[in-house]
Amino acid sequence: MENIKNGILWIFNYILDIIAPTPCVGCKKRGEIICDNCISTLRQAERETESNILACFDYRDEIMKNVIWNLKYHHRWSIARKLGKLLYENMIEEIAELEIYTQGSPIVVIPVPISKSKNKMRGYNQAEKIARSFCNSSPRKIFELRNNIVIKIKDTLPQAKIANRNKRLKNVQGVFIINEKYNPNSKEQTRKSLKGRTVIVIDDVTTTGGTITEIIKILKKNGVKKVIGLAVAH
Repeated sequence: MENIKNGILWIFNYILDIIAPTPCVGCKKRGEIICDNCISTLRQAERETESNILACFDYRDEIMKNVIWNLKYHHRWSIARKLGKLLYENMIEEIAELEIYTQGSPIVVIPVPISKSKNKMRGYNQAEKIARSFCNSSPRKIFELRNNIVIKIKDTLPQAKIANRNKRLKNVQGVFIINEKYNPNSKEQTRKSLKGRTVIVIDDVTTTGGTITEIIKILKKNGVKKVIGLAVAH
């Protein structure tokens, strides 16, 4: 039932974007969910993130907050295409540095997973949609999107709703694992496919960095050579 509802919402929003283009969340001008002029006014991320995690924009910026809100809770999937492209354009230098470690292999891109129940309720994973656009933004085939290597095995409280930093970190401990079903042969084969690889973990928003950090730990434990986290906002 939930999947049918989400499908109807997708069709409704798709048709709506054609007959009555979405107004920009910043200036209300019709045409794009966020226009180029409003993008140019977005505050760059200033607050420090955890090591190995980078963010583009400041989540305290009202326009950015509205953009993320529309993507997460109002089924405006077209926003993800814009955010993925912006993430790629803002991180070109970091991507170029990462290519040094790849030894000719594509950079593996892993979106932060959501639980099965949340995916069923929402109908999509916003991080996966951003990551897909991020990969497609490169004129060269330097990325390999893998949205099924890491899975989330239980629901957690949203990190933004937990004020205490230590509680946020504890909230995500043990909730992510390497997906044994990714490779039908064995978990060992999955580990071999990760060994020595260079990986980017992508999310829409990072707060304390606990979620991405937890995934980075798991990936390193399974043989990944170099891994960083990228987020649209912090």
